[in-house]
Amino acid sequence: MFQSNKTSSSLGSILAKEIEIHGDINVKGNIIIYGKVYGNINSTGIVNTAKESIIEGDIEAQNAFISGKVKGHLNIENKVVLGSTGDIEGNIKSAILTIEEGANFEGMCNMLKQSAKSNVKKINALNS
Repeated sequence: MFQSNKTSSSLGSILAKEIEIHGDINVKGNIIIYGKVYGNINSTGIVNTAKESIIEGDIEAQNAFISGKVKGHLNIENKVVLGSTGDIEGNIKSAILTIEEGANFEGMCNMLKQSAKSNVKKINALNS
């Protein structure tokens, strides 16, 4: 009754508020974070951080929606949305950046060309 023949990775992985991770996360697909992560996050999809989440590490993904606190650099291929409750302390590299009223951003931003997806990895190599 509740099964579907569709195979979709749109939901992705969820880290509950009670979860605290010390180490890097590599995920194929999307991830929603309500808890705390002390390490880097590498996603092939969307990284979504909830209002009271804490990330201390770099984030690399296709898109990022930040509503929690991030202390680290964001290397995003497409779009970053910094929500009204979001707080980023670090540099952002992305093609599109939206900052809502009330958000806090302390760092530098490097806007990439929308078609420069392959250049993101080159930029990472130069900064390493």
